[in-house]
Amino acid sequence: MRTAANPAYTLSDHAAREFDRYALAKYSLTLRWLGDRLRPGAVVYNIGLGSGYFNHLAVRTGARVIGCEPDAVVFASAEKSKPAVNCELVLADLASFSRDRPPADIIVMHDVLEHIEDDSQAVRDLAALTRKGSSLVLSVPALPLLFGQHDIELGHFRRYTKSSLRSVLEPHFRIRRLRYFGMASIPIVLYFSVLSRRSYPMAAAADNFVSRAYGFVCSLETRIPEPIGTSLIAELEPI
Repeated sequence: MRTAANPAYTLSDHAAREFDRYALAKYSLTLRWLGDRLRPGAVVYNIGLGSGYFNHLAVRTGARVIGCEPDAVVFASAEKSKPAVNCELVLADLASFSRDRPPADIIVMHDVLEHIEDDSQAVRDLAALTRKGSSLVLSVPALPLLFGQHDIELGHFRRYTKSSLRSVLEPHFRIRRLRYFGMASIPIVLYFSVLSRRSYPMAAAADNFVSRAYGFVCSLETRIPEPIGTSLIAELEPI
């Protein structure tokens, strides 16, 4: 399903990432999965910058980050707030970024694949950025039945199941881990995005008891295998 993205909604969604307990929990899980592979001197390609906050988390480990983003407005925002050292940002889509570029030690792609119509080609482009020993952590929105206003505003083509994500990844990558995340968030997505057809509340980005409690639940969910959730997160290695 193709929808036209709303630039204002996209920017506000990205701006909340630094304080969004859900996004921060996914970043925490990414860092934990990568472990000591994310170390001084490692080259990290961050595909799709969003707010750019993950760049800071990666640079703090001593890694060198090179990120790409095709949206000029989002790119400008991330460029303005990027880390002062060990971070280079490129205004380019994945296809252009992957052309004639040396492989990276680590690739991180949070919530990007759903924006690309030909996701099979996107995975081939990702594979071109890897070598033996490379690691990739990727997240996507999960469960097609949850496709709603949030997806429309952000210009998503689809949401994934484990089966549909495997089918697009496995021709080029071995899946080390694949899990759902965000089971407790399903009622929120269902009510606001699907049934009410409106944007999510910004309580997750506030500093109050409700948001802190929600953050605790999200953090707990990164440690507990879940049978279903609002996101899928995969750790991959090239074949």
